[in-house]
Amino acid sequence: MSKQKKKRGSSTANPDAVKQALMHQKRFVERIETLCNALVGQGYFEKIPERILAQMYTSRYPALKIKANPGSDISKSTVVKANKLLNAFLEDQYITITNGERILLSLLLSEGLVLINFLHVVPANYFPNAALLKEEFKDYLPDSEGYLSLQEMLGIMVQDVNVFLSDLNKSVLTADISETACFNISSKHNDIYLDEFKTDKTSIVINDNSRSMFRLGWLVPDWEYPKVKPSALGFDVAGLDVPLDIYIQKHALDRMQERLDMVPGLMHYKTFLIFTEPEIKHYKDKNRSLVEFCLPDKKLGYLQVELHGNRLIIHTFLFLTNNGTPEGMKLEKLAGLQKADKMYLEIDKLSTFNSYHVDKNEQLKDLFIKAGCGSLLDLAHLQEFSVNEVKDKDPESILKYLADSKYFRSKETLEV
Repeated sequence: MSKQKKKRGSSTANPDAVKQALMHQKRFVERIETLCNALVGQGYFEKIPERILAQMYTSRYPALKIKANPGSDISKSTVVKANKLLNAFLEDQYITITNGERILLSLLLSEGLVLINFLHVVPANYFPNAALLKEEFKDYLPDSEGYLSLQEMLGIMVQDVNVFLSDLNKSVLTADISETACFNISSKHNDIYLDEFKTDKTSIVINDNSRSMFRLGWLVPDWEYPKVKPSALGFDVAGLDVPLDIYIQKHALDRMQERLDMVPGLMHYKTFLIFTEPEIKHYKDKNRSLVEFCLPDKKLGYLQVELHGNRLIIHTFLFLTNNGTPEGMKLEKLAGLQKADKMYLEIDKLSTFNSYHVDKNEQLKDLFIKAGCGSLLDLAHLQEFSVNEVKDKDPESILKYLADSKYFRSKETLEV
């Protein structure tokens, strides 16, 4: 008897849990009101009956989450990193709607989809004013321009997660977003399924030396490998100008990491995109072609490409100030800066170059702009993508080092 009473007593709802559930529902309703006011203006939220709001709450979607694709051997740590990145991107990502209002993407992908998809599926006579609300929200319902824009933003954001966690040295990630509420109204899971594909390293003999390299490609969503005609990079091949595969040496990936010190996937994906462009900006020099590397539209350096038989091979990456680039040679001509000088001053890498804040020193700014390195002076926004933290350096140390150079001596003479 006592056991039965105890059992009945244990089924009584926890008062704290009930209170928390009511608080969650209250916040849900407040966010629905915020969305209604932003999307269609004041006065429409009040037309949604309490029972309908309660129905929306009980049928709401689970939180958007990244999971390993069933059957994938992707590591748990990678999935955890992917979810952290997704949440970080959602935290301050806004979408501008047709009336000019800006709404948090995270709000649109949660309560926003509950509201929009609910109004889309319910009959016009489901409750008083249902027909009116369906009409007012028509610009945001599935298949509308607003809805397609929301799907596009989710796709871009998930692609960013894939890029940030990819590395051509190891693997490239891809994700399936078809089962999210944004693409499947009847979704019961709202999950993004992540998969990982190892990249194939190969060895190619060049000048009797075996070089490790990868065929340049990316998952979009299947493997896509760009092909480029040699003439598009300035190579003269007479009548044999056919599109060729592009390979990138591991050495080039290593130099890129060393000289740009950024998230690998970001640099590698950009490299892939460069060779998919209809016109590839380059500087032809003897037997090599220097292909401009920009992020997003600021030139950071060059990919050194050479033609070997039926392949175009990216041999190395040159930072803009490095010897071997037009800008690097101009720096040497103007101020006598040779390779050893650049290495000593640490202006041969992006992270350490940025640490001098050259843009705030007029004398140095003038020098680097004249050398063609002006694109490096406004890259503070790329600092967030750096792998290592670099302490600020004193730009005066460069001026002292170059005090006897002909560039600054001539300027002093002009000033006198």
